[in-house]
Amino acid sequence: MTLVSLATLKEINDAWVAAGILKAGGKIRNEALVAEGLPSLNKEMRNAGISTPRRIAAFVSTLAVESMFEYSMLQFNDTRPYTGRGYIQLTGSGNYGDAGKYLGIDLLGHPELAQSIEWSAKIATWYWTKARPSTNAYADALRMGMVNKMIGFPQGPGDGVRCRMFAEALRVLTGEVPDGITCERS
Repeated sequence: MTLVSLATLKEINDAWVAAGILKAGGKIRNEALVAEGLPSLNKEMRNAGISTPRRIAAFVSTLAVESMFEYSMLQFNDTRPYTGRGYIQLTGSGNYGDAGKYLGIDLLGHPELAQSIEWSAKIATWYWTKARPSTNAYADALRMGMVNKMIGFPQGPGDGVRCRMFAEALRVLTGEVPDGITCERS
């Protein structure tokens, strides 16, 4: 495998995240939908400072599990008005209200906007950096268990899955898996 630097990736397709990295970080169900959303996701990741290999790997590993990188994902079998939607699976009226207030949109009145191409990436990066402001620092410190906790992922076997995805995404991005990755939530 030929390793491509982040600068080269950005130059080739204005992307900090490429489809190959997404695939390394997890599963993709609908490649066309992922490709459609990728430009807005890349832009919002850069805007939010999710732009180092560790931050990208943590974010990608999270989105792989939350939404399979589909901006329009709706939580399966859930009919509540503020169910999980979008890249990050925004959930709960409090989060919908806070995200809407920050972004200047009425997510409480129109929760379906959370799964639109226009807002899904903005909401995901808002949640990652504003609603949970320690998340990038935990990614920088290789503390994937704490990233999971910050995002609200239930504790259990899924932590190990996300941790392995994080390590694989780092390997794809940097050519190696650094020592010191922790999956524990403390």
